[in-house]
Amino acid sequence: MKKSTFLLVLFIFCLPVMIQAQEDESENTKNYLVGAVPEIDGKVVFSKEFNLPGYTKDQAFDKVMSWMEKRLKKNNNTSRVVYSDKEKGIIVGSGEEYLVFKSSSLSLDRAVIKYQMTATCMPGKCIMNIERIFYDYENDKKIPAELQISDKEVLNKDKTKILRGYAKFRIKTVDFVDDTFAHLQTAIGAKPIATQVAEAAPSVAAKPDVSSIPAISTSNETPSATNEMAGYKKIAPDKIPGNIVKMLSEDWMLITAGDKDKFNMMTASWGGLGFLYEKPVAFCFINPTRYTYQLMENKDTYTLTFYTEAYRDALKYCGSKSGKDTDKVKGSGLTPITTPGGSKAFSQAWLIIECRKMVAQSLQAESISDKSLKENWTGKQMHKMYIGEIINVWVK
Repeated sequence: MKKSTFLLVLFIFCLPVMIQAQEDESENTKNYLVGAVPEIDGKVVFSKEFNLPGYTKDQAFDKVMSWMEKRLKKNNNTSRVVYSDKEKGIIVGSGEEYLVFKSSSLSLDRAVIKYQMTATCMPGKCIMNIERIFYDYENDKKIPAELQISDKEVLNKDKTKILRGYAKFRIKTVDFVDDTFAHLQTAIGAKPIATQVAEAAPSVAAKPDVSSIPAISTSNETPSATNEMAGYKKIAPDKIPGNIVKMLSEDWMLITAGDKDKFNMMTASWGGLGFLYEKPVAFCFINPTRYTYQLMENKDTYTLTFYTEAYRDALKYCGSKSGKDTDKVKGSGLTPITTPGGSKAFSQAWLIIECRKMVAQSLQAESISDKSLKENWTGKQMHKMYIGEIINVWVK
């Protein structure tokens, strides 16, 4: 048999199988077409309302808070509740986990999905949003859902098929959301009222101005400061989440001074937030012996950045090495980014506070009232206190 004849016979034999495969694919993806990925103002927002008859707002809040803490904690150290306000009935969580597309003994195809989960609790019901979704896949960092799973980007012209290469992201994301909503429904014993359409779904932007997009950049610096802040949401200083005492004394922070040409970061646990001269302020302390001190003295702006427990080793490293003779960026594994104002921070931070120096005052042992502290610092080089006006705040 000639080769061409053999190929023709083979094609005819395989044609029914190919047609069936296409029909199966069409059947398997029909539930992921128009309407599967809702949007609000051009942003992907999944939302569902759950009926909790007989529940007060506080009872609904407690139920959902318990579920969200457990749900996020089981994933990894970077997933957690980042904001809550029981009086308003609002809980915001930041999540990060894997979407596995294909797994075998020979290959593993997966992406990290990072998202914000927001619950709004009211008497008798709860509305859950999953939004600010980003993907970290192979060499492509911080891919927003709007470019990866939205109708505009991934459906063909007549909206009947998902374009090749996008299907796995869209399908797995929709499944992930459905599974999450189903898990919440079971955990709190609720009845889902309806999946909200875009115009009916409440957006976090109308609630506390916080974000969880955990889209963490692991690439080097990019030319655009605006692009470098992707994954962050700018909030007002009075909306800063968390317990600042715990954030400093237990979790620590990095003080970063300088600019894109020369900067340094140091670990610190002294400081605080407040209000001075009618302005929101943050204060910190730096010993003149530290390399960061000279950079702080020469520049007007600086940043205070906060991290999850996953970056504890990086903060320990930054607190034990000097930038004078060490490449702390390389050693810590942190990724520098530049704020629109030109200050330096790091993409792994869940909270960035940018300050402009307002007051700088060297401390003196003679001014210490506590006797034990005064004895400890007498004759030693004391720190300089910097009080900075908070000019920008970003959260994930």
